[in-house]
Amino acid sequence: MNMKIFKDKRIVFAISLVVSFVFWLTVSLVLRPSGEIVVSGVGVNVNVQSGLLAELGLSAIEGSESTVDVVISGSRSVIGGVSAEDISVTPSLSGVTGAGVYELELRAINNTSKDFEIVGVNPSSVTVKFDKYVDKTVELKYEISGEYNIPDEYVQEEIYTDPRHIVITGPEKDIEGIAGALVSVELSGEYSETIEALGEVILVDEDGNPVDYNRNEISTDINFAKVIIPIHRTARLPISFGFINIPENFDVSNLSYTLSVTDILVEGQSNIIEKYSDIFLGYVDMRNITMENPVASFDIELPEGLSLQDHLDEVNIFFDLEGYAETTFNVSQINIINVPQGYKVTSNASKVAVTLVGPEEVLNELSNKDIVVQVDLSTREITQTGQYRIYAEVMLPGGQNAWATGLYSVTVTVKEQ
Repeated sequence: MNMKIFKDKRIVFAISLVVSFVFWLTVSLVLRPSGEIVVSGVGVNVNVQSGLLAELGLSAIEGSESTVDVVISGSRSVIGGVSAEDISVTPSLSGVTGAGVYELELRAINNTSKDFEIVGVNPSSVTVKFDKYVDKTVELKYEISGEYNIPDEYVQEEIYTDPRHIVITGPEKDIEGIAGALVSVELSGEYSETIEALGEVILVDEDGNPVDYNRNEISTDINFAKVIIPIHRTARLPISFGFINIPENFDVSNLSYTLSVTDILVEGQSNIIEKYSDIFLGYVDMRNITMENPVASFDIELPEGLSLQDHLDEVNIFFDLEGYAETTFNVSQINIINVPQGYKVTSNASKVAVTLVGPEEVLNELSNKDIVVQVDLSTREITQTGQYRIYAEVMLPGGQNAWATGLYSVTVTVKEQ
């Protein structure tokens, strides 16, 4: 039976492999217990000496990503388990004094507790380029190709880029020749709204020619930028205003006036202009319109989103007071209203001199009895007895077309009931 086993070639082959392995293992561990092997792909670490490079203000630009083969020796049972991560390879930086290209000798060390020795490094040196990494801020300009137009009722404002500047980072010597940046866009057709066209940022020299650069060494804080062309609509909007401090039932339609301008040219986005049918200046305070000064002036204040295109500082309203007069009446009808509960209030003055402006025929028919000076105590907080000066309103209950000029007040005495 035993002899038949050895007649099977497959069994004989398997036994031969086992015997051969045992023989090799015996020779390797007993007769030749140590040896050498090559560990491939060991990275060269330039930045391990970054302190020295920092003192010089340098960074490794090229060559810092090199890998080498390291020959090691030691017990075969140990070196068989050594990997590239167990070895550190660094260049000697003793000869580096500034920016430039250097041929640096390499040295390898065992950075583990494994018992093996470094025999050699292949290649034994590496070429590394050193330079200073710097930031450079340059203006971002634009270039527009193609043809475009805007309607007549629209206006194009100054073109600009967003952002207006970019930051370039790279080796100092390499970016010395970069003078600026350019974003180029192509436009066509008709535009009635602000254009925001996106384009790629290109670095250029002082003549505006594109610069060919290594994108692995030189970078920009943005790669794309916008060319913005503000396009606004223009429109002429009429001017409007209102009146305040006129007697009740006063008919303002009887007033004759002219405006220095009746409309103004404004500019803005279409959706904003469409919101407004006119531009409201404010209110004419009739107390300020007198025979001596029959003019109301307004600074032009536009709603947000609109700008003024006319060269104007203000709008004046001129009142035509021909046939009007100015008369002062000593009014004794002083009416005190809204007296707080628990108090008695009396006027210290028996009469108030009131100046009215109106058509001569109207003023000629007026008397002191047609005028009331009304004191509203609700405009002041009355919490104790004493004297108070209160704003007074001049009223014409008969509805005559005249108005009081100036401001009036009455001093009242407050007592407990």
